[in-house]
Amino acid sequence: MTHPSVHLQMASEDLPSLPNWFGEVAIVAQVFSTSGVLKNIEEQVRFARARFGTYELVDFVAVLIGYAVSAEPSLLAFYERLQPFASAFMALFGRKSLPHRATLSRYLAALDQPTIEALRALFLDAVILRTAQTFPPGGLWDRQGQHWLVVDVDGTKQAARQRALPKLPDLPAAHRRFDQVCAPAYLGRKRGEVARTRTTVLQAHSHHWLGSFGGAGNGDYCAQLARACEAIISYAGWLCLPLASLLIRLDGLYGTTAVLTPLLSSGMGVIVRSKEYGLLDLPTVAARLTLPPDAQTTHP
Repeated sequence: MTHPSVHLQMASEDLPSLPNWFGEVAIVAQVFSTSGVLKNIEEQVRFARARFGTYELVDFVAVLIGYAVSAEPSLLAFYERLQPFASAFMALFGRKSLPHRATLSRYLAALDQPTIEALRALFLDAVILRTAQTFPPGGLWDRQGQHWLVVDVDGTKQAARQRALPKLPDLPAAHRRFDQVCAPAYLGRKRGEVARTRTTVLQAHSHHWLGSFGGAGNGDYCAQLARACEAIISYAGWLCLPLASLLIRLDGLYGTTAVLTPLLSSGMGVIVRSKEYGLLDLPTVAARLTLPPDAQTTHP
């Protein structure tokens, strides 16, 4: 029997639980607010577009930040978990209402490249300004005592599956939305018909993201690597580090002579897996191979 001092109440209203990632979003929003990043977006980046109501660029940036932190499998799943707490979520970023996901989709489709580059530069400046002003800023020291700042540049692929499109006389011409962002590419072990390549730039010691560049299919990885080097050089310049102390780690995507030749002439160190033996004929490589080894180690 129920204890007389215990009272049970039941109601038909839903009481959803707070998402487990909401606390992390609150921390990120607080950092962005106190560091002035949100204010800089509102004041320095403008993108005027009709049919977006009262929403501004910072509203959509807040949604994308929350989506990235949440690690939800899709934007639809993110909106379903966020909907009961939409007002509280936007209040974390100093905003009022959550844009509908259809509005977000139209906004991203209309967003132009100059606005994207302005946001990229603003976020990179924010990373640099928040870097601890100590010298040297972490890194590796080899056996000769030389300091190296390691930066990882990695090109990753995301494959997408495509289902058959209906083709009937009474239906309009079919089209795929993936055609705007994906293209046929080398997939490796991934399953799919089309893919998208993303080049990421990560400072290995402080885990600072210095850049992210994407492209359909295999992407223009040569141009993306050049832009990654520009971000790395800018980052090193603010830290007053010589280019000779930078060490860039690349994977096999960049291990060709055409890609590595301009990078080797920049003065930065490179670690890369390459399949072209023609690199051994470069004057700098040939001159280094003629020198005696720096050290000899005998395995026990």
